[in-house]
Amino acid sequence: MDSSLEILDRFPALYRLRWTLCFAQPFDAPPYLGSALRGLLGHGLRRTACVTRRKTCADCPLTDSCVYTRLFEPTSHISGSVRVPYVLSVSESGRRHYPKGGRFTFEMSLLSPHDRELPYLVQAFQAGGRLGLGPKNVGFDVDELAALGTLGGDNWHSVYDGNVLTAPPVPAAIQPPPWPGHVVLEWATPWRFKRRGHLVRPDQFVPAMLFESLLYRVYELIGERPPRESLGRARDLGLKVESELVWQDWSRYSSRQKTRMQVGGLMGRIALSGDGFADWWPLLWLGQWLHLGKFTSMGLGRYRLVAASLREAH
Repeated sequence: MDSSLEILDRFPALYRLRWTLCFAQPFDAPPYLGSALRGLLGHGLRRTACVTRRKTCADCPLTDSCVYTRLFEPTSHISGSVRVPYVLSVSESGRRHYPKGGRFTFEMSLLSPHDRELPYLVQAFQAGGRLGLGPKNVGFDVDELAALGTLGGDNWHSVYDGNVLTAPPVPAAIQPPPWPGHVVLEWATPWRFKRRGHLVRPDQFVPAMLFESLLYRVYELIGERPPRESLGRARDLGLKVESELVWQDWSRYSSRQKTRMQVGGLMGRIALSGDGFADWWPLLWLGQWLHLGKFTSMGLGRYRLVAASLREAH
């Protein structure tokens, strides 16, 4: 089995971006905007990148060279995998009122080599802003875009000032800190993980599922399937953890299917302690910017790690 550090050496360059939107009118935001922002990104990319103006991408002769397809609807025919090369990280802050001119920020992880398509992403979000958010179609502009120099740090530098791209983004340095001996994993958005075709519920959770999900996610973004030996090791973990997990129901509106869809999953905390987790630590740390499980592109499966015991985290 490859070690975590060996896997990180093969991982594509990661760009961590922070988008700042400025609302053109007052906006009563829903509790979570990840799904809506992803939908606007898709609509904006089609308006910006699609030259055939077909209703669907099926049988399009330009699929292999289309920015929309590469970013939003990747297929194994193009890249050898079906990885979506970005993750939206949008905080759930409850319903909030933004005045005219109010600013909203969210982050995105973007994988190499798709950093060269950043101008299309900027134009796509600008086009999405003209379509508007919510039932009142509240418009917005992309006010600023910044890139992070080091994962886990705060060294942001501006790459777009609202008018032009001012500097090329640089990949975020991936430098996992030493294993702290004990951490609490806190889910920020629901984690949807399937085992044998069924979503895992709180009373069905075992530690192996977390690391199995982690391996699937990391290898997916590398463009491979996780080795059986690695999955076997994850499933045979005899490590003991404390968990406080609940099921949280979420729903989102699918403009494609014209209906609301349930996207609930596990929320809560998982405490990990002991030297047995040290081998997994670099991947677990990186996963904070990759998310785990289903619907990661719209921001689900996001977690943060806190160096404290479960009891201390209350």
